[in-house]
Amino acid sequence: MNSWFEIPVTDIHRAMHFYGNLLESNIHFQDAGDFKMAIIGGQSGALIQHSAYKPSYAGTLIYLRCRLPILQQLDLAVQLGGKIIRPAAQISEDFGYTALIEDSEGNRIGLHGKNE
Repeated sequence: MNSWFEIPVTDIHRAMHFYGNLLESNIHFQDAGDFKMAIIGGQSGALIQHSAYKPSYAGTLIYLRCRLPILQQLDLAVQLGGKIIRPAAQISEDFGYTALIEDSEGNRIGLHGKNE
């Protein structure tokens, strides 16, 4: 298994809509009262809503794998209410492209993929 990540959210259902559509992933919701989790299919992590978690623009930065070419993924992020922080930039021919977005919850999130 890859490393595990958790993205803090204030509105789990809004975040599930954003990430489910952005990543074309199934989201598996789990409700444990004041602790809500939504596991993101195809990634090694989840969305978390709990009073101990706070979305952050300045916190740890994770990069999610894109299923679409990165420019299409950025367009989709904007359509879903996100914002482009840093446009796609090529790291290398082998590694591909990265970009930064602000998600529906105010988190700064990286995207990684190809441009084809």
